[in-house]
Order: sequence, then C-alpha cells, then structure tokens
Amino acid sequence: MVIALVATLTSAAAPRFWVADLAVHFRLQWAALAFAGCLILASTGHAGWAALAFLVAAIQALLCAPFLNSRTPAPVERAPSAPLRLTAINVWYRNHQFQRVIDFIARERPDVVLLAEVTAEWEQALAPLNADYAHRCATRGRRGTGLLLLSRWPMQAAVLPGFSDVEPAVSATLRVNERSVQVLSVHTSWPHGPASSALRDRQLALIGEFARSQTGPLIVLGDLNVSPFSPHLQALLAGGNLRSASQGFGWQPTWPTFLPPAGIQIDHALTGAGVFVTAFRRGSPVGSDHLPIIIDCVW
Repeated sequence: MVIALVATLTSAAAPRFWVADLAVHFRLQWAALAFAGCLILASTGHAGWAALAFLVAAIQALLCAPFLNSRTPAPVERAPSAPLRLTAINVWYRNHQFQRVIDFIARERPDVVLLAEVTAEWEQALAPLNADYAHRCATRGRRGTGLLLLSRWPMQAAVLPGFSDVEPAVSATLRVNERSVQVLSVHTSWPHGPASSALRDRQLALIGEFARSQTGPLIVLGDLNVSPFSPHLQALLAGGNLRSASQGFGWQPTWPTFLPPAGIQIDHALTGAGVFVTAFRRGSPVGSDHLPIIIDCVW
C-alpha cells in the first residue's frame, strides 16, 4: 500500500521530473497493488489503512479508465481509400529469432512494416521479404541499429532532420491507388535518466511539429518509449492534432514481454485528421521484448 501511495503522489510531478514520469506509466499496476493491500489490511482488522489503500486504488483506477474503454468504430464521413494495414515491431537488437519475424509478417500480410533496432545482421536475415516488399528505406545510427521501413506500395522516403543520430526517423509518402498518405516512422530515446528523458521529450515535440506541418493524412508509427498515461504523450496528441490509434480498442500493453504483469503500451500508431482506424491489436510474440502492433485504417 505504501509503495502504491508513494507512486501515486510521485506521479503528480510527471510533467516536470523524469522519475515521476516513469512512475505514471504503471498506473494499472499501482491500482492493483493498492487494491491487494486494501484486501489484506481489511482482513487483518486495519480498517483505516484499508480505507487509505482503497482510496489510492480508486484514484489510480479512475485515472486509467479513459484509456481502457472499447468502442464500435464510427462510420467514415467520405469515400474511404483502400484499406491499409501497418505493423510496427521493435525486433530488439539482441533477438536472433529472425524467422519468427518473417513468419509473423507473412501471416499478417501488412502493407507497411516498420522494424526498429535493426542491425546489419537483421537486414541480411530479412532479405526474403524483399520479394513482397519492393519499396524500402533503411537508416542506421551511430550505435549500429536503425529503422527499416518496408512497403508494398510506392513510397518516397527521407530521414527526418534533427531527430536522432542513434535511430534516425523516416518520413515517407506512400502512394496507394492514386491517393497519398504520410507515414512518419520513429523510435524515440529510452528514458532511463534525466538526459535521455529530456531527449525523448524533445523528440516527441519534434513529432508534434512535424504533424502540425502536414496538410494531408498522417500516421506516426513506432516505439515512442512513453505510455498513454504520460502527460508528455498527451501533450503530443493535443499539440500535434493527433489521436492514438489504440484509443477505443482497450488496453494494449506491448512491453515487456518477459514480465507481463508489468506490461505497458509504449509502441504506438498516432493518426492525423482524416485517418480512420478500423482495428488496432497486438500481434503474437516474435522473440523480442516488445509485441508487434497491427493497425488497419482508411483515409
């Protein structure tokens, strides 16, 4: 109960302090922990402490509630484009289960595939995908990992200036049946300290600036290293006029696969005005510490 209480109080400072922002990602876990504490304290006769634990659980649960709902998709206002399926996978550079990723892509048959933390070994192992994905763009950062963007549809791609020298972001314009859509592929910094957290926040701000500059349909795709509970992601959505593709499809934890009870969603698809998401779900494990995400949309 004390752990959940401290985490709840700390979360209030999430917009200003990186440690508090880490705490805010685990609201569901704090709610469960406090509720368990409430049951134990109540059963052992500590009514006052049980009431406090219940209050902590209720606060966290109420803050989680807007992100856990499910809804039936609304009708499209105008004639839609052809359906487009995208998937994003942080393959994890330490993972060597290449065939599982290839099999997953073959099974799901996405039109667009974003792979993060791709090494030279990964690029070579994924060569069998070239037959189905004739259009590709690869980046490589100073640590030897990067993004690999694959598409069945023609695309014009370029590195987004100033985003990162570790895993440069890719901006691509896809041409689908004479209609265009912009896809921004990203992998932000891992917020394990004050400097890397500040870098991630600057990268999120850059994504927002890019989104505001777009006039056509836009999809932001990738590992953002931030959960829906974070005020930094909420600021990106508001400032970039974006919407989370997972909104309305329930809670979708994608990391860490090695510790499911601690699962949070840090892999995202964000959509701009005019993009309508018909489905969002997680894919099956591929040997990574992340689960893939799969998005179906029209625009």
